[in-house]
Amino acid sequence: MMTIAHPTPKRLPLLLSSLFFSSAALAQSTATLPQIDVNAQATGGATLTAGATKTHTSLLETPQAISIVSQESLRARSALTSKDALDYVSSVVAGQGEGRRDEFYIRGFYALRDVSLDGVRDDNLYTRDLATTEQIEVIKGPAAALYGRGSAGGLINRVSKKPQSRRATELSLTVGSNSERRVSVDVGGALAAGVNARLIGVVDSGDSYRDVVQHRRKLIAPSLSVRLGARSTLLLQAEVQREERTPDRGVPALNGRPVNVSSNTFYGERYDYTETGNELVKATLEHRINDQAKLSNTLQYSHAELSGVNTRNRSVNAANNTVRRQVTYFPQEQRNVLNQTELTYLLPGHTLLAGLELGRQERDVLVRQTGVAFPVDLLAPLQLLPAPDFASLPVALNTGFIANTRALYVQDQIDLSTQWKALLGVRYDGFKQRQANRISQLVSERDDTLISPRVGLIYQPQEHQSWYLNVSRSFQPGGGELLYTGTTPLADVKPMQTDLQEIGYKHDWLRQRLFTTVALFRIEQRNQLTQNPLDPLRPLQVGKQRNQGLELELQGELWRGSHLSASYTFNDARIVASLDPTIKVGAHAEIAPRRRASVWLNQALGKGLSLGLGVLANSEQYALSDNAVRLPGYVRLDAALNYRYKQYEMRFKINNIADTRFYESAINNVQIQPGAPRSLNLTLSSRF
Repeated sequence: MMTIAHPTPKRLPLLLSSLFFSSAALAQSTATLPQIDVNAQATGGATLTAGATKTHTSLLETPQAISIVSQESLRARSALTSKDALDYVSSVVAGQGEGRRDEFYIRGFYALRDVSLDGVRDDNLYTRDLATTEQIEVIKGPAAALYGRGSAGGLINRVSKKPQSRRATELSLTVGSNSERRVSVDVGGALAAGVNARLIGVVDSGDSYRDVVQHRRKLIAPSLSVRLGARSTLLLQAEVQREERTPDRGVPALNGRPVNVSSNTFYGERYDYTETGNELVKATLEHRINDQAKLSNTLQYSHAELSGVNTRNRSVNAANNTVRRQVTYFPQEQRNVLNQTELTYLLPGHTLLAGLELGRQERDVLVRQTGVAFPVDLLAPLQLLPAPDFASLPVALNTGFIANTRALYVQDQIDLSTQWKALLGVRYDGFKQRQANRISQLVSERDDTLISPRVGLIYQPQEHQSWYLNVSRSFQPGGGELLYTGTTPLADVKPMQTDLQEIGYKHDWLRQRLFTTVALFRIEQRNQLTQNPLDPLRPLQVGKQRNQGLELELQGELWRGSHLSASYTFNDARIVASLDPTIKVGAHAEIAPRRRASVWLNQALGKGLSLGLGVLANSEQYALSDNAVRLPGYVRLDAALNYRYKQYEMRFKINNIADTRFYESAINNVQIQPGAPRSLNLTLSSRF
């Protein structure tokens, strides 16, 4: 087992005292703003979604495809990471993420930083522990009309656990394959009248099915809610996480396929490591002005610090069966300060939302690396190299990046009649970027004005069904990843533009026990960078990708004691414009399986016992859009056995029952992630 020093924790900034609100009296109306209970157990189409409209609208009345992974589903499948949680969601495929961060493709588009926490951007790169998550919402298609810049595929919104007045404590212990050991505690309740607190803590460690790879994680998350009079509440939340993890670049490919080695074969070195420290503090002040109007303000600060060394595959020499590798030392730091002020106002036939977002994001990146060297045997790599002096490696990248956001957004949900509803929304973004290259002393800046409109139409011929149309446009600036390293000046890189057209049908069946969604979508993203045949150092923005397909989702109860979650995705993801000779027009987009299907059935057996069975099928996909390396399709079987007795619960899970050999994802053609073989884990919980 390797020894890794903990990163030095930084003191959390005292930002919570800077909140201030003022409001004018608004006219009374016959409409009444409902009191939302985050624990309300609405089911089917009546389930409320917080992220899609930011107004707690039911799924049936939201003109967009949305997948919700509930707390019940997270527990039934013993999900501990975001990847576990989203495995069975349509159109979502986990990225490779170097084994050290959450990373997803949604509807065939890369969505690295498209993550929010309770509707506020949370784009630091790390592995999010689900101990603090109540449920996860996957909003399909671009969400720029409310959230601003982002990917074309969609957005993942985590809904956090909040303090409750009911006093409760849950203690959980998990043990499993590959030395998995995890202890978590969740304790909370009322401290006084109108004052509720909650404290969540986790210690998690283990090895991996991959040789050498291991992790250790610690998390503490306190929260406090205070009622400030009859109409106002203040919610204070914090998360502090420390993680040590071995980065993993997977296996290379040979002759268009992943090389035929065991899934545990590791091509890095024993000195490879990452140390990640994340802190997030958040304050939300909500004031109910009257029965029709509510004003809220959220101030969020987050800080992430990463130090790491990675030995990565660069190329394969087929002549002598070796893999050329590169050692990279990559410390980086990111700081986000974001403030959102939102006013919700009800009028007869209208639900109005107006929001103001101000933000500043800073990122410093230093990369030191060797040239391409340190070859190892293609089929039997060994970890024999001594650790180099990382501080002496040549500096390849040293940048400072600053992004400032000033945005105003408005939305109106309109009841046109008893059967027709409309949603109109638009967001104005002023997004200013500045990147300083500390090696060349060059500074590149860009200031974009972005307007992201959205139009939705809903027709409800009956109370429990709806047809919808959704049309939107969004933008993704070239530096929106907070790391722009191209040779073209940032000022010359236009934002990518995405256009979405989606039609769908939603229906509650069997007296609202079963809910289905059918969605047809077409997403086109233009202004992608593509190679310039006249000047390879100055790419052109003529690339275009078009993804179009079908999503089916079904959730609910088929018969007494059952719960079914099923999905199917057909996605024809293609490159439709490119000047790059390696990426031809008509090529399949990377990590975008043409077909993906899943079924999870949980059945209560009586006397506290339940059994869950899952099937996940994925068709072939390509590591990159050059289609040079194909990842074969696969079928994976999972199962879970849960037992509940009084305040005690036991959850036993088997992933990949048949020990299927498969490849999940890839960074490129020589860094491909093998899927995990059969694994077991057992969780014991007690609530008191």
